[in-house]
Amino acid sequence: MIRLTARALCAASLVIAPLTLSSPAQAATSCTVNGVPVTSGTVNGTAGSDFIQCSTVNAGDTVNGLGGNDYIVVTGDVNGTVRGGAGGDYVQVNNVSPSGQVSGDSENDFLRAGLNLGLVNGGTGFDVCRVSGGNTPLSCEV
Repeated sequence: MIRLTARALCAASLVIAPLTLSSPAQAATSCTVNGVPVTSGTVNGTAGSDFIQCSTVNAGDTVNGLGGNDYIVVTGDVNGTVRGGAGGDYVQVNNVSPSGQVSGDSENDFLRAGLNLGLVNGGTGFDVCRVSGGNTPLSCEV
């Protein structure tokens, strides 16, 4: 009886132990789109002009302004992707990590970033890009 109980406890510990060692899932990016809270791996604006504000953009997550003249602000680090979309967009981010990307996409955009260790790309159109240090932005006329 003791052997059976010991075997059952050992078997149970083999099943339970891996479950306790797994890391917790990363929270989705949390933003507001035109004042409405949105928490998702993909945060989308509308076809019109939007104001999107995020604290950070997590790795693997995307913020899309879509159409219109969007105003996108990320007060923390960009570890994922921020895209202005179609329209003349203003995108301001704190820092771009090595895995982060910020793109104005089409039309005339203004992109501002702190330290750029990833990719800042104005896209098509006449784009103004300002970074305080790190990698030089691409496809920017000024």
